[in-house]
Amino acid sequence: MISSSIHVLTQARRRLFIRCFTPLMVAVVLTGCGSGEEQFVPVMGHVTIDGKPLSSGIVTFVPQSGQGNKSWHRPIGVIDQDGKFALTTINKPGAPLGWYKVLVHADENQQTGVTRAPIPPRWKTHIRYTTENATPLKVEVIEVAEPGRYDLRLKK
Repeated sequence: MISSSIHVLTQARRRLFIRCFTPLMVAVVLTGCGSGEEQFVPVMGHVTIDGKPLSSGIVTFVPQSGQGNKSWHRPIGVIDQDGKFALTTINKPGAPLGWYKVLVHADENQQTGVTRAPIPPRWKTHIRYTTENATPLKVEVIEVAEPGRYDLRLKK
């Protein structure tokens, strides 16, 4: 008797969950999450510190809604050994148009595999480039960019 009551209650909760959350999930899928509304343009550049190429790290563009950039996505690029990067957004090349704050994370203490204890980061750049509130780097992604527009010149 008790187990059949629990089973009925569980089925009722399942139906309620499906009835309430299915329309919400459909709305999310149709209005956001890569629905193709945003235009992506190529964004490539070089990262240097005091004029020398940064040989590893990650560049992240953080959308600035206060300057009209309503994108939800944070384009990311891996810095290669020559200091070059190319942004991708949700696994697509490029970035949406608009203003961004730029973060650079380049840690000399990269850990791979299993370790006993984490090693604190030892930044190759000044720490100010690692947080949105402190970074002085700001760029507008535009449809047709001149060469060097997205180059990042950092100071140690």
